[in-house]
Formats: sequence, C-alpha cells, structure tokens
Amino acid sequence: MENQYENQGPQDVNVPQMGFVANFESKIADLLKKVDNGNIFKNIIDFVFKALAYLFLVFGILSTVSNIFGDDGYFSRFDYLEGVEKFTAVIGFLIGLAVCLLVIYIVFTVISNRANQLKSESYDGILSYLYKNTFPVLIVIFGEVLSVLTLTVGMLFVFANLLGSMVYFPLSDIVNTMSDMLDLGIGGDTSIFIPGNWDYFSEGMKMSFGIIVLSPIILIGTYVFRAIYNYCVKLIIKLIEFSTSKNGILVLFIGVVLSYIVMDGILIEILEEIF
Repeated sequence: MENQYENQGPQDVNVPQMGFVANFESKIADLLKKVDNGNIFKNIIDFVFKALAYLFLVFGILSTVSNIFGDDGYFSRFDYLEGVEKFTAVIGFLIGLAVCLLVIYIVFTVISNRANQLKSESYDGILSYLYKNTFPVLIVIFGEVLSVLTLTVGMLFVFANLLGSMVYFPLSDIVNTMSDMLDLGIGGDTSIFIPGNWDYFSEGMKMSFGIIVLSPIILIGTYVFRAIYNYCVKLIIKLIEFSTSKNGILVLFIGVVLSYIVMDGILIEILEEIF
C-alpha cells in the first residue's frame, strides 16, 4: 500500500500550458502559410470588392427610398405640374422605382460575381496578383457598371418622353460621377428625375436612343481598354527582362552614352546662346 502511494508523484501542471503554446504556435503557422500562399491577400481584396458591392446595394436602396418624399423629394415637384402631367408623373415614379431597384440588384450581382472570379484566380505573388488580376477586374467592373447605368438612363429617357412628364431616377449622382471621369456628360444637371416633354418629343427620343447606343459602346470600349492594358503590361515585362539580360545591359549602356552626348551638345548650345 505504501509503495502504491509512493509511486504517485505530483501531476505535471505544465501539460495544459504546453498544449496552449502548441495550439498558439499552430495558429501562427497557419497564418504564415496563408500569407505565403497568398490566401490572406486574396481574402482582403475579396472583402474590399464585396464591401463595395454591399455598399452600392445599401446606399442605392437608401437613396431610392429617401428621395421619394421631403422638401427635395420626387413628389415635391408636383407643385409645378398640371392635371395630366401629375398622373403621368406617378406612372413615371412607379417605372423609375422598379427599374432603379432592379439596376441596383444587377450592379450588386455584377460586382459580387467579378469578386468571386478574382478570388478564384491563381496567386503568383502580391505584385503579380495586383497588376495581372486585380486591376483588369477593376477596369471591367467600372465599364460594366457604367454601361448598365447608361442603358438605364437611356431607357428612362424613353419613358419620360412617352409620358411627357418626369420619371424617377435617384441614381443620377452615381451616373454623373462616373460619366464625369470619362467626360461623357450623360447625366447632365439631372437631379432625382429625368424630364420629358411632348413639345420636344422628337429631340428627346433622338437623345434617348443616342444614350442607349452609347451603352454597348462603353462596354466594348471597356474590354478594348483592358486588352490594351494587358498588352502594355506584357510589353513592360518584356522590356524589363530584356534590360536585365546581357544584350539589354549593352543596349542600355549605349543608350545612356548617346543620350549623354546628345544632351551635352544641346546643353552647350543653350549655354552659348545665353552667354
């Protein structure tokens, strides 16, 4: 009996502590592995794109709802309308509300899908992932969203001209901001509505179809610009690779010498002219 109790030594109190340390070190190792394979960077970029999509969704809906009533709301303009115009303006409100909510969801879906496609791309380094994958996706998202919004403006202009009154369009600030970046001037001075007038029906319809035609042109131009961007990136990479080769270093050295000779001659001529 005495030997039985004597063999029971004090329990090792360091086992739980060592288990905690090992678990903590394992977590750190997993984190470093995610850094090395690029998953953490891909998750950060994916979060930014997804946040952008949800911000557009939330603020688009808030803008659509908040601009209905109030001192500067859509219905505050009814004081300037007469009988039939008020009735057609109500129809224009319903059409604009439905179209804008649909467009908000479409843009949200476009950005989310592009973010998922970007996340599925292979990772060859943070710099490569940015200029080869992320920037082209940014170009495409901007062009696709602007194309959708441009088509929306054109369609609502058609409805405004057919109704001879105004149509609700609370997304005008977004359209104006994006179109100003490319100096397109799509939205103009439009507030939260698109005006229409039967007295200028012909001119209004021409403008409407012109804006609608502009939508696919923007989309095509987006993909052309992305192709040019990818070509320029490949060209720059080839130039860097060539400049680091033996022949490239020789050419670079000759170019520097010739530049020095030419610039030195020009500098001497300038000094002679001055003095």
